[in-house]
Amino acid sequence: MKKYIYTTSLLFFVLINNIKAQDYLSFYNLDNYVIQTQNISPVYLPKYKYNFSTPLNFGGDINSTIKLNDILVENGNNLKIDFNNLNSVAEDNNFLASDIVANIFMLGIKTKRGSISFFANAKSNLTWEFSKDFTEVAANGFEDSFSLSREKIGLTAYSEIGIGITRTFLKEKLAVGLRLKYLSGIMHAELEDSAELSLDIDPANFLWTLTTSNAILNTSGVSNIDNISYFGQNAGFGVDFGIAYKLNDKFSFDFSVNDLGSINWTDNVTNYNLQDVTDEVYNGFDFENSVNAQDDIEDALNNVIGTNESNTSFKSKIGSKILFSSKYQMSEKNVFRATYFSYNNPYVDIKPSFGLGYNRELNKSTYGVIASTGGNNGGFRLGANLAVQLGFLQLYGAIDDFSSLYGKVEQSNEANFRLGINFLFGYSAKSNDDKLAEKDQLLINNKAN
Repeated sequence: MKKYIYTTSLLFFVLINNIKAQDYLSFYNLDNYVIQTQNISPVYLPKYKYNFSTPLNFGGDINSTIKLNDILVENGNNLKIDFNNLNSVAEDNNFLASDIVANIFMLGIKTKRGSISFFANAKSNLTWEFSKDFTEVAANGFEDSFSLSREKIGLTAYSEIGIGITRTFLKEKLAVGLRLKYLSGIMHAELEDSAELSLDIDPANFLWTLTTSNAILNTSGVSNIDNISYFGQNAGFGVDFGIAYKLNDKFSFDFSVNDLGSINWTDNVTNYNLQDVTDEVYNGFDFENSVNAQDDIEDALNNVIGTNESNTSFKSKIGSKILFSSKYQMSEKNVFRATYFSYNNPYVDIKPSFGLGYNRELNKSTYGVIASTGGNNGGFRLGANLAVQLGFLQLYGAIDDFSSLYGKVEQSNEANFRLGINFLFGYSAKSNDDKLAEKDQLLINNKAN
């Protein structure tokens, strides 16, 4: 027993210190052992009567087509931002996404036919898609003609509080989970869909010809970032729904849709607008007679493009996530699971991921490995997860890519981890079906006697 505790504890701390991976697949395979898995699958059938989380539960996911040392390069003993180096390695279309979750509070209570839970989370996500033209402008300025038409960006930070209910039917073969969430928007910024800005520079006379269309940046809370509150003034509503079905003693299936919802942004809203223009010509100005060159340039450009700010409220979706898995119970303690994960991001297209995992399921603990592929970075990944019980204390962790354990941080373009500490009380290894079967058997024995 001691050897098992030492081994799993060591792996737990390895997971904490090496948090480079891809998606949610490894964490999802912890299933009903960890209450926080409700954040991606609302069906929850706990083994303990009471499950209580601490604020020491955290997860993050970062994916990018560029590496940290593509933009931060060595400059003597220091690092500097180098847009020229970024431009040299940038692809025609580039991608950056992050998803951060901090569990503030979670309480799960086992019921006769399922569970009920109460929770509060803080979440933030960023998605940014930018073209080679953007990195050209960042590196060289307005020296050449360019067209920015594929740029997309969305940033959202919000909190959620809610209640979750899981109920079993058909003698526990069917389980249905539902979570209702009140959303409180903290901060948001999004570039309007189909925004376009193009500049054509005539090399003969250096005249600038500008075209802009739908160039609008909607923000809330950005200009008041010093006074951010966990409970913002922007209200929204979200729903998580899941279903699990046990076909027989060997095969079962799970399906869930999370984060169906939106937030109405009404507080501290600022819309930055460029007026729509087509082939407007900028003739420059007279430097010799200019008193303030910067103001004169801004006035000249404003006469061509035209800029204004407004305070119009708007609504944004939080981005739904779909998970489907099939589970094969090879034996009492050995489980295989195939999983499909899709993130319907409202701003950029993200490719789905696929995983095949194995877990050793014990009464109070589980550990396993998972092979996965897909996502915007593609490739093959091998990850691991565990949930270990130390008295009433539970430690858990999950990563999706072991190969990043041996790489340098500055050469990584992805990071994913889930880890935390929970308190568990009132263990019951037997399901309701087991208890009913034992009761029926006892009645049969009594009649026989």
